[in-house]
Amino acid sequence: MCKIYELSQRANINIKRIKRNHDYSYVAIYEDHRTILNVLYFLKTNIVFGIEFPIDLFMFDNHADNCPPSEDKLNKIKRYGRNLPSINTFWNFTEFDLNCSDDDWVKTGMQLGFINNVFLFHSTQSGITNVEEYQTRFGTKKIYNLSEVWNAMSILDYNTIGFEELREDIGWVFIESEGRFEFQPKNNFILDFDLDCFTTTLSDGITEIPETKAFPEDILIQRFMEKLEHCSFYNSVSFVKELIEKSKMTTMCFENTYCGGIRESMKIFNTVDYLFFDGQIGS
Repeated sequence: MCKIYELSQRANINIKRIKRNHDYSYVAIYEDHRTILNVLYFLKTNIVFGIEFPIDLFMFDNHADNCPPSEDKLNKIKRYGRNLPSINTFWNFTEFDLNCSDDDWVKTGMQLGFINNVFLFHSTQSGITNVEEYQTRFGTKKIYNLSEVWNAMSILDYNTIGFEELREDIGWVFIESEGRFEFQPKNNFILDFDLDCFTTTLSDGITEIPETKAFPEDILIQRFMEKLEHCSFYNSVSFVKELIEKSKMTTMCFENTYCGGIRESMKIFNTVDYLFFDGQIGS
C-alpha cells in the first residue's frame, strides 16, 4: 500500500487514487482548508515522496486565505527552525493555533518553508494585475491573484507586456518554432481546490444575508468547456487537467460553511469530479 494512505488514518482526511495519462496520482479531501498544511507536513517529512520543498501552489479558492500569522504563531514557527516538531505537535498547531476561519494558512505555510509562490484562480477579490509579495525567512514569496481561469489564460497567452514575471514564475514558456506557449512548471507544485470558489450568492430582497448556493452545474460546465480562442489550451478543462497531470498531488476542501451547507458542497464536488477527474474521486 502506498504510504500516502497513512493520511486516511487521521481524522478529516480522505485519500483517493486517480489515474493519469501515464501513471497514478492522489487527491486528499478534507473539510477545513488549513488541513492542507498537515498534508504538506506529511509529504515534507516523508522522504519517500521525493518532493523538493518549498512547492508552488495552484489554488482555486473564493478567498485568498493570505492573512499574516500573528506574532505568537510566528514565534512558534521560528522555534521549529529547520527541524519540524512531531506530528502530534504540528497537528495540534494547525488545529488550535491557526485561525478557525482558515484565512492565515497560506502565509503560515510560507513561513514554514512549505509553500513558495501561489497562483490563485476564481477568487471574488482577485484581479489579473494583483500580486502581493510576502517576506519570509526563506526569502520573498508571491501571491498572484489571477481571476477566472479563462481570463488568466488570455493574459498569459496573448504575450501581454507587463506579465513577463508572471509567465516566468508560472512556467508559461513560448515555443517559438510552434508560435505558442506551453506550460512547463519550474517547481514542484500541488493543485488545490476550495469548493467555495464555485458558489454564488442569491438574495430574495427580504433577508439581510444573501443565501450561498452552488453555482448552477450546467452553466459551470458550459463555461469550462467553452473553446478558448488563440490559446495554448483548447478549453479551461484541458488546462486544469494539465495541472492534475503535472502536479505532485491534488488537495481539496469542502468548507461546507462557505458553500451554503453540505448539500451545496456535494453538488459542487460532483461537478468538479465530472469536469476534471472523470468521476474518479466520487466513487
